[in-house]
Amino acid sequence: MKPTNLTKHAKKMSIACGILAASLSFGASAFAFSDLKGNSAETKINTLHSAGVINGITNDLFAPNAKVTNAQAVQFLVKGLALAPKAGTDSNTKASQLFDNVKDNAWYASSFALAKQSGLTLAKDINPNAPMTRAEFAHLLTQALQSKGNFPVTKMFFMIEDGDKLTPEVNYSLQVLLNTKVLTLDNGKFRPSDAITRAEAAVMIHDAAEFADRVITPNNPGNEPSEPEPVPANNYVSDVVLDKVAEGVNKATITVDNLPNPGYGLAVERIEFTSATKAVIYFKVTLPDPDKMYPQVITKGSVSTYLPAGYTATAEPVMGSRWLEPSAPAK
Repeated sequence: MKPTNLTKHAKKMSIACGILAASLSFGASAFAFSDLKGNSAETKINTLHSAGVINGITNDLFAPNAKVTNAQAVQFLVKGLALAPKAGTDSNTKASQLFDNVKDNAWYASSFALAKQSGLTLAKDINPNAPMTRAEFAHLLTQALQSKGNFPVTKMFFMIEDGDKLTPEVNYSLQVLLNTKVLTLDNGKFRPSDAITRAEAAVMIHDAAEFADRVITPNNPGNEPSEPEPVPANNYVSDVVLDKVAEGVNKATITVDNLPNPGYGLAVERIEFTSATKAVIYFKVTLPDPDKMYPQVITKGSVSTYLPAGYTATAEPVMGSRWLEPSAPAK
């Protein structure tokens, strides 16, 4: 890799790495917001402040219970996750070309443009001064994480007691955040329609950035495990079956036939929504434990994840599983 690419990569990771480093080293700092004493989010907020991600409303006050506007939320997401334009997007496009109510000289204009270029689904007529709900923030946060790279998606379904009015897409985003432990429920409830507060947004940004730094863009890429060697070539065929598990949510089970022995398994890598009704589940065949003996018996492997209701699905192998054939549409 050329030095210039390494430099760009380092810049993109600097904020997220800074958050993790600050999180590990933050202790009895001389700085503290006076209105955070005893607040459970104090350490994470101060960590983000030390990393240059968020500021207080004054030098001394953070206002943890104040509502977060759309403008502030977008700024949090862009800076906290160090978002970058997707490949092929025009990074010179002005915010006023993308949004009806965002002027190019606004303090948040560059963050809105960058958020849109990174793939966040911000409405063209979004009002920067309107408060953002907890559900809206969580949905955008999931998209921000996904823009950073691939990571294992949700496998366990969480019942959200007050989530009956959520769209399938937002419900799926919440499932991702719950499974990655970026988000937790309060006695089974999420309060999706409440405006998100500055403290709540800061905690979610902190935990998402830490997850991204640890799982999606680890500090030492050289320490990442190498891609496993493929198993013996064969015409393995994957199959997807959908079962309703809750209102608005289906369980998708991927099954692969003709695995060489019971030691081989499956792991979901990611889900891509290719249209309003279609999804592709990408998976990998995992290799047997080299220290164990397995009977040489042809077997099946399966793994499950979850999709919003209304979607059909196919399963596709990722790198390391190229010998597999694409699946037929879900039954």
